[in-house]
Amino acid sequence: MTILNKAVFFLILSLISVGCGTGLIKAFVDAPEVKKIELKSFSMKDQQAVFEVLLYNPNSFSVPITKMMGDITLNQIAIGNIDVESDIALESYATQKVSVPIKLNSNALIKAVKNIFKLRQAEYTFKGGVMTSAGELKFSTEGDLSMKELISTFFNSIRL
Repeated sequence: MTILNKAVFFLILSLISVGCGTGLIKAFVDAPEVKKIELKSFSMKDQQAVFEVLLYNPNSFSVPITKMMGDITLNQIAIGNIDVESDIALESYATQKVSVPIKLNSNALIKAVKNIFKLRQAEYTFKGGVMTSAGELKFSTEGDLSMKELISTFFNSIRL
């Protein structure tokens, strides 16, 4: 083998071992579980909503979260996405409140609001992930937002 062939061989071997190592780490790290989502604030002007999310860490060690990303739907209408940097560390076997800002699509949100009042329900789906030192951990959750909570938050946001 020439020196160039050996260098390429070791480079490929290194890349394979790093890839396997990352996969191995992910196999031992469970994704945080979303226990509850609550709408905290809403601003049509800023095209943003803030949700308070209860995240549970099912691991026996702290999990640092460096980024949160994902998409949220209301009654199967995609209304916004999350793509925020974070410096949160989820403590082992603990549930923590995390404020999550969501950038809203105003046209889709108007359509979703009309749909919510028509159906008198607000089913959400949140599919996303968090970046950790072990790589991306994906999760998905769904549930209902209470009509009382939605109406109260909406009217509070339009008060002068």
